[in-house]
Amino acid sequence: MASDLGLSERVIRYRLPGVERVLKNHGLELAKKRGVGIWIDGDAAGLEVLRAEIRESSRSAPRVFARDERFDLLRAKLLTAAPDPVSLEHLHEELQVSKTSARRDARRAEPWLEHQGLVLSRKPGVGINVVGPELAVRRAIVKLILEVVPAELLRTFMATPGKDASRVRLSAGMTEFLEDFPLNECWELTKAHQTTTATEAEIMLPVFLATTAARMKGGHHVTMESGQLRSLMDHPIAGSATKIGSDLGTLIGVPVTDQDVAAIAEVVLGLVSLENEYAVTQAPDELVTRMLDVAADRLHPVLGADAELRRGLSQHLERLVVRIRYNLPVHNPLLIEVSERYPDVHAVARDLAELVSTEVGANLPEDEVGFITMYLSGAMERTHLWPRRRAIIVCPSGVATAWILVSRVQAEFPQLELVDVVSAREIGEDSVETDLVISTVPLDGRDERSQPPIIVVNPLLLPDDVRSISNLIVG
Repeated sequence: MASDLGLSERVIRYRLPGVERVLKNHGLELAKKRGVGIWIDGDAAGLEVLRAEIRESSRSAPRVFARDERFDLLRAKLLTAAPDPVSLEHLHEELQVSKTSARRDARRAEPWLEHQGLVLSRKPGVGINVVGPELAVRRAIVKLILEVVPAELLRTFMATPGKDASRVRLSAGMTEFLEDFPLNECWELTKAHQTTTATEAEIMLPVFLATTAARMKGGHHVTMESGQLRSLMDHPIAGSATKIGSDLGTLIGVPVTDQDVAAIAEVVLGLVSLENEYAVTQAPDELVTRMLDVAADRLHPVLGADAELRRGLSQHLERLVVRIRYNLPVHNPLLIEVSERYPDVHAVARDLAELVSTEVGANLPEDEVGFITMYLSGAMERTHLWPRRRAIIVCPSGVATAWILVSRVQAEFPQLELVDVVSAREIGEDSVETDLVISTVPLDGRDERSQPPIIVVNPLLLPDDVRSISNLIVG
């Protein structure tokens, strides 16, 4: 809970009594079980009344958004308004932040927008707006939704009409943003047409159709060059896209243009191609070989002859080429986790991504770098290629806190061999030959520059500690 809300566990515990009082007023109680977690216990009717009150109060209560929530909502508001400008005064009121913070969040959004083929424009005295092709705006909205809402929650959100419990798990601002999209109707429309059974289609197609519907209701339509339009409308898939477009137009009461139908056809065509494993030219074997050569040189020689890794990368590149060709949004929910857990592999994956970018003629998004990291690290885990580096744990007394730290280090760094656990007074220059000393207290002025390097961490091994140890291991 603390991680999800961006709070400390202490703050969570401090606020639980207040939660319990509210629950008690609704005939509910907060159940707790050590090692399991916390949950609400009570009858369904009382729980539904509470959900309704939360939804209602979220519309009138002062908004306090976490930094990442605010960033998500800023992107949502800019994309929804595009190409019209949004004033800093409006962002100040909607996001409950100063205009300076709104400007800072906007600067933070610029690289993300550029990756979607969009530009952030500033007009003094007017506001800021997103500039770019309408189709790029729609794809960016789809990408944002896929990023912000976990797949299972999004599936529940789309499959269940009305204000169900899944809404409560989203921030109020993001819930209101999604409720402007006919997600449930487009979910049903997608199932009725069954254009493809590709896994990506189950979520991506209804989200794209709902985005298309919302944008068309706002008076925004796609424009395409005549050659591209004719190519898509002459394709056999255009028949299915026309039927989908017709039903979508009936749903929102807005005529669907040929360009909008062509945009739907392009997405459907890309999803169908993903379904058919060899619908496009297979990834050049030479490119995969070059990638494996780099991985073998930078990480471990065995990777160069790993048949399973070669097969996995080849199949992924085939799908990657399709996604790039049809501009299909992609989201890697494990990107941050794998980049922090395997920083050395991630650095190699970034170089491999540049190699692939040169080959396919398009920049790979950061999500794809994460996927390559996962293939490489998975191969190294599977074949036990991680170099075993020796480490000792040091604590003031060498007892309770030491074993908490030992379990955390073993979980986070399976490649480390913990050769000893000692107290601070027992460690000396000739203690144990080791590659790294992990201590919960400073040791006589020695630090990371010492030999062996000494790093001071929290006994619970906080995220910053994990990153510091990872950097030392890589170094």
